[in-house]
Amino acid sequence: MNKRYNHDEKSDSLFICIREGEEESFEEIAPGINIELDKDNEIIGIEILHASRFAEAGRRKASFTGEKKIIKERQRAISARG
Repeated sequence: MNKRYNHDEKSDSLFICIREGEEESFEEIAPGINIELDKDNEIIGIEILHASRFAEAGRRKASFTGEKKIIKERQRAISARG
């Protein structure tokens, strides 16, 4: 595998390669997040199902963080006037 990650748009899954190896099993570590293991039970990759939901959540958080910053700046400006 040349790329360290692969996003399958059809299934909306993201695979992140930790190291080369043949998958022997996997373990779900959180809903929709699996670690893939080789025959020695070493992690070879991480699979994220429905990956776009994580990207969307990140965008919402970034937007909310920006809005909080604007509100704080406006509060400071109002306080400085008074």
